[in-house]
Amino acid sequence: MTVAQLIVYLLLAAIVGLIAERLVGAGPWGIVGNIVVGLLGIWVMLNVLHWRLPGDLEIEGVPILTGILGAILVDLLLSLLLRGLGPRRAWRRR
Repeated sequence: MTVAQLIVYLLLAAIVGLIAERLVGAGPWGIVGNIVVGLLGIWVMLNVLHWRLPGDLEIEGVPILTGILGAILVDLLLSLLLRGLGPRRAWRRR
């Protein structure tokens, strides 16, 4: 991977993460969080699930729509996990 490919990959991850955050409505994670969510989303869709949309537009080997779908998936999972780890209300006996 060249430096140019790495820069393009990180920029696309930031854009994909930002789009996912806006669609899901969770966050705000910030720019670093969007990059992490975008990178995780792209990685999950391409390397874990091995799934790509046919005819998807690719920039430097990164499929755009597939990355957006993966980032949405990761963003939803993170928001559900973080909501579940918040403070719990105590049960009251009546």
